Amino acid sequence: MSIRARRGVAWRDGTTRAGASVAALLAVSAIAFAACSGGSPSKAAATATGAPAPAPSSAAASSSPVAMPSPPCSPAKPHAAGSTGVTIQSGGMSRHYILHVPPSYDGTKELPLVVNLHGAGSNALQQAFYSGFQKKADAEGFITVTPDATGRPQAWNFIPVPGGADDVGFIRDALDRTEAALCVDPARVYATGISSGAAMAVRLACSLQARIDAIGVVAALWYPPDCPTAKPMPVLEFHGTLDPLVPFGGGTVANSGIPAPSVEGAAAAWAKADGCEAVPAKMQLTAHVRTLAYSECRGYVAVELFIVEGGGHTWPGAAVDVTALGETTHEIDATDEIWQFFIAQMPGLSR
Repeated sequence: MSIRARRGVAWRDGTTRAGASVAALLAVSAIAFAACSGGSPSKAAATATGAPAPAPSSAAASSSPVAMPSPPCSPAKPHAAGSTGVTIQSGGMSRHYILHVPPSYDGTKELPLVVNLHGAGSNALQQAFYSGFQKKADAEGFITVTPDATGRPQAWNFIPVPGGADDVGFIRDALDRTEAALCVDPARVYATGISSGAAMAVRLACSLQARIDAIGVVAALWYPPDCPTAKPMPVLEFHGTLDPLVPFGGGTVANSGIPAPSVEGAAAAWAKADGCEAVPAKMQLTAHVRTLAYSECRGYVAVELFIVEGGGHTWPGAAVDVTALGETTHEIDATDEIWQFFIAQMPGLSR
């Protein structure tokens, strides 16, 4: 179990985000039930809050049974479980990604989808192994799309630089193809990544705002000045204080000259855009990991930062320690925490 699942995230009134989600979903379910059964929302709300509901009339009791709704995907969209390499044409280029389908996929039930983006100089296969997201997908029941960037070394055009690869278009095309072929829940599509891939996930949160429902990233966070603010975006980031490539306190990205904002400043910018409280709650989670958490945001979203004291440019809890990029903490597991953050968001309410 992740630290997030054990500790929760408290709102100002003392409830947790999970508790607020359950309460809101109960209210929505009550109204939906009333609509399906021909009753009024006020009667359903009274029943949900414990007030007695009127007994059904004899006419209602003897009416024909209400037909059960069809499965979310009907007809079914069958697909074998496991990993498959997919090549598509996008932006005049041949592009590649790894599609991973969990064993629980049955083609009728809508599953969440996570786009998992590698760092500069890495690739899709390495990211799938390094992050452990395919293993997590099998355990939790979600689909992953792990794309390859372009160039030598491979890197994402997240700024984007004119004349470079249209990576936003590529991810859009990959999502279009995946959602057409598989039973995907369009209200639970998320993006994650590390370094250049983290920066690309941020770009997707802005440029594909209608498609991406939350981001959880490692070792890079920024707030694009051209990012629309109509839809609040849940944001989670992990960053080591001794990151040798993307400095925690801001500066320039090593070997590139790209400006890097301070990590705490970038989190504050996202919190402001999401309409959160200006002052984050602070918590020491483990000996070397602390958090800043912004709450009271629009759309019940959250902005959270995990700060790894002495951590490098690495994925917390990774399958391997990349010592050349600094220390890797195993006090937390970023993959577990990111997934818990994603499912803690309330589908559709931030839209």
